[in-house]
Amino acid sequence: MASVVEPLIALNNEIKEASSEDNFSRILYLDTQRRELLKSLATNPLFKSDNYSLKVLEQTAYQNQSMVIDLTNRMTTLTRVTNDKIKMIRSYRKAG
Repeated sequence: MASVVEPLIALNNEIKEASSEDNFSRILYLDTQRRELLKSLATNPLFKSDNYSLKVLEQTAYQNQSMVIDLTNRMTTLTRVTNDKIKMIRSYRKAG
């Protein structure tokens, strides 16, 4: 019998894949689904707090923390690059 945390594992893998593709909108969508799933696990009578399930939850929390740090860094870099390009365009327009 499959564990009730299997959908969580699948979502975690999809989020990891979307992150590697820089698909930020998909990450947000999947993360919303994951949060809803985590809430539903708390009231799911089939959820058992065995070692396997608790380990999956722990890994999910760790993955989420790492992803937030990584995405924050990537978004900061993207913002910096975008701002630099805007400055260059403004300078070009002033010079021309």
